[in-house]
Amino acid sequence: MNTLENKNILITGATRGIGNKLATHFASQGANIVLLASNEESLNKTYDGLVSINPKGKHLIICCDLSNLDTSHYDEIKLNIDENYDELHGLVLNAAILGKMSALSDYDLETWNKVLNVNLTSQFMLAKTMLPILTNSQKARIIFTSSGVADCGKAFWGAYSVSKFAVKGLAEIFRDELENIHDLKIFNFDPGASPTDMRSTAYPGEDPNDLKSLDDLMPCYDWFFSKDSDAATEHYFRYSELIKTIP
Repeated sequence: MNTLENKNILITGATRGIGNKLATHFASQGANIVLLASNEESLNKTYDGLVSINPKGKHLIICCDLSNLDTSHYDEIKLNIDENYDELHGLVLNAAILGKMSALSDYDLETWNKVLNVNLTSQFMLAKTMLPILTNSQKARIIFTSSGVADCGKAFWGAYSVSKFAVKGLAEIFRDELENIHDLKIFNFDPGASPTDMRSTAYPGEDPNDLKSLDDLMPCYDWFFSKDSDAATEHYFRYSELIKTIP
């Protein structure tokens, strides 16, 4: 039996890039995928793909814009999941937007708020709201998504970089508060340079063929959900380092 057979995993940003690749990869291992994204047409297309991969799976679509949610919306998301599953085994917080590349002195408040809502506030609220159904399952996982610009301040990366700094702290606080009282594991993963739409926007002159493929990332996510990660004492992982330790 696959490690993820009949596991219920919520993935944000599930219709594009890493999120989409993860959804199909986990579904191929027998997992039930909760797809969360903002484009209904893309969600339906991704859902149909999952059904073809795993016809016996119980997949779910949640269409919402993470830039504009209040507490009641997050409660509705949880209610929707409660109505379809008894427990949640994984929460992969993958959704993020770049905003704009500009000096902070030129950054407008509307874009700032949108980036922080999607990249930070939604991750806080989803982790907080999903905790009761995550801790209802054994050895659940929350995986935050980091970036190289979370390591040090870098000019012109604006709200995106700020959000990744903040998510690093958010994951550390959740981990410190929860891992001593639950068998829940909380990881923060920097996938490094990967061929995504966001990457091509940030680096328009870069040849995506020079980057690793999204398939190359999948062993890392498999490890996060495996028994091998049960005893992990670290929570922050970079692709370039983690991939060397996986058999």
